[in-house]
Amino acid sequence: MEFYYCDFDSMVAAVDSVLADLAKEHFGDMPRGELEAVREFMLRDFLHYLATRAGIYAWGKFSEDRARLRLCTYVEKNWDKVVDLAAEWFMLWRVKWNQRVRLVFSEDEFKRATQTVKWSTDLDKVLQKINLTELRLFVISNLIRNGEVAGVEQIAEYLIRDELNAMVERLGPEKAIAAYRRGELAARLLERIRSLRTTADPLLLLKFDFTRSSPI
Repeated sequence: MEFYYCDFDSMVAAVDSVLADLAKEHFGDMPRGELEAVREFMLRDFLHYLATRAGIYAWGKFSEDRARLRLCTYVEKNWDKVVDLAAEWFMLWRVKWNQRVRLVFSEDEFKRATQTVKWSTDLDKVLQKINLTELRLFVISNLIRNGEVAGVEQIAEYLIRDELNAMVERLGPEKAIAAYRRGELAARLLERIRSLRTTADPLLLLKFDFTRSSPI
């Protein structure tokens, strides 16, 4: 049997270098700390975008090791295409970043913006009983397919918590878990993602002490 080796970290560094050039070109006047934070989001968002294009998140059973190898191989074998995709993707990403991300610069402003976010006391217990990895990848890939390409990890986390919290409050924890197993949570999340096309509201609150971000 033939084995193929691909250095994932080297691949990520190469992709990051391409994105860094785009960031400097378009965000060159940004303060250094802010630029580094934005670049981190760019890198993770673009890797999710590539993984979605490569069909990696469509597997029934997700394996991180297999996913890393497949993504690394995909990028290595399609490098010129990936570089072109990065430039094309970045133009949409910049629009969505401005649309979906709200920036705050003080603790007081952060607290005011998040004071209405309340979660059920049973939510964390329910989250421990579902396949969060599978659900996150489902939401991330569908966000991307629907043109939402910025802050996808954080937005996915917020949508999952928000929809599941509504189920817990309406049905109670045990019935919410049963509804999740019947696919009702996934269906509701897909409907929620599709509804984003009709709104330009921000979905991610980013507090620029450069160390903390939170969905709203």
